[in-house]
Amino acid sequence: MKTLQILILEDNIDDAQNIINLLSQEYSITLVNTLVKAKEALGISTFDLAILDIDINGKLDGIEFAKYLQQTSSSIPFLFLTSMQSKTVFNAAKLTKPFTYLLKPFNTIELQYTIELAIEKYFQQEDTLSTNTPLITTGYLMIKKQQTICKLILDDIEYIEVEENYSTLYTLDEKYVVKKSLAKLKPLLTGKNFEQIHRKFLVNFNKIKQINLAENTVYLNSNAKITISDRYKKQLTRRFDIIK
Repeated sequence: MKTLQILILEDNIDDAQNIINLLSQEYSITLVNTLVKAKEALGISTFDLAILDIDINGKLDGIEFAKYLQQTSSSIPFLFLTSMQSKTVFNAAKLTKPFTYLLKPFNTIELQYTIELAIEKYFQQEDTLSTNTPLITTGYLMIKKQQTICKLILDDIEYIEVEENYSTLYTLDEKYVVKKSLAKLKPLLTGKNFEQIHRKFLVNFNKIKQINLAENTVYLNSNAKITISDRYKKQLTRRFDIIK
């Protein structure tokens, strides 16, 4: 599991500390205080969201960085968090198509909800994180766990157990319960190395250590023991080049 990576462009020390205090326990924060450093950070790391002040050292560099985000291939969702209430500035900021425009001071719940909505909008899925349904994108899932949005690498998942409209995703260290039935989850994992071996189980093909055909059992790297049903046994063994 990886924590959501957030880039913050803020030059006011007190405001920056307040944001860090509110978000650092749930997210990984990178703080920069100039336009140059913001561009450098974007070139070094991958971010999931940017929170931008507009007035940076007396210039509208927050808007300039938003324009830069739009022009780069690493475009990410962003929002403005600023004390600037000028209609002219707002109109200029609006042209960059931010998720929203928040005015300081702010509160924890408002910022948390805004972050969730920004991520959902970016992936063009509605009513997902708020109902513990994962956002599935290339190579990872975005899952809400309590008040935190987590990045769960697909290959970290060993197996998935499905029970009606809910699925439990198991890794070596944790499990995540999401509101997603097998019928909705399976198509999203097509081509992602997941194989159905039972009406209730999907396993990560890369995590299989042993298949016991006599027992109708798959053993995973963690020593988890998963039942194979006869319906899926032949399909699973066809994926291996078996040396006899």
